Amino acid sequence: MKKLLCLVSAVLLGFTSCSKDDNNDSSEPASLILVKKIIYGESEGISYFSNYVYDGNKIISITDEDGFVMKNTYTGDFVTKIESITESGNLDTTTEYSYVNGKLSFSDRKITNQDKYNRTKFVYNTDGTVSYQEYTIDSKTEIETIKGKVVKLTFKDGNLVKRERSNNDGSQTVDVYEYDTKNSPFKNALGFTLLDEEASVNNLVKKTQTFTSEDGINTIYITTYDYKYDSNNYPTEVRITYQNPNSPESVETFKYTY
Repeated sequence: MKKLLCLVSAVLLGFTSCSKDDNNDSSEPASLILVKKIIYGESEGISYFSNYVYDGNKIISITDEDGFVMKNTYTGDFVTKIESITESGNLDTTTEYSYVNGKLSFSDRKITNQDKYNRTKFVYNTDGTVSYQEYTIDSKTEIETIKGKVVKLTFKDGNLVKRERSNNDGSQTVDVYEYDTKNSPFKNALGFTLLDEEASVNNLVKKTQTFTSEDGINTIYITTYDYKYDSNNYPTEVRITYQNPNSPESVETFKYTY
């Protein structure tokens, strides 16, 4: 289902280089341990799945149970294009990636038959942080319009540990991330840790989001992640719990097959 692919792409797509219930053990070399299937479950009992196809350790495509496909194109070891194809075989979106000195420079996301598209530009700061700015671009004139405020990312040991962004209405959002020391599911998928700010070397165990309104009032949202691991310290399952002060607690699960 398309919803699962969007969730998975959110996990896949950093700007850095690339409980004991063992029901998925593997004796493969670490470089060959790759996710083949993910099953996503909602607290209401609804579940979806996505299957992964590789060329070596390059993810060539991800297909969900309804036939929605994410098709990836590589240039050397870098993902340079991702195409989203609908269940009926039509091209939905195309995202192209450009790199400078092995680092993501900008990305363009185009929706089929739309007159405008989105561009994200990245800046690598001298203090080791990464900033990005989003723009809307007119397809005919190529005129850029700033879409949002600059977002600043802080990394440590290959993991995103802090994201800071100011919103157009004067509010601010700060996300703080905490990790375990074990292997993330997509650690060995070539190229993808260069595409997603939340891609990581280890597994996220807690995300604390603090939203500060223009009036200075703080609202805190907490997400926790509880894992089961195989003998190679890769997760076989994660239970995600969302705690929102304005709504009931909700739970999602992901199960990984390697």
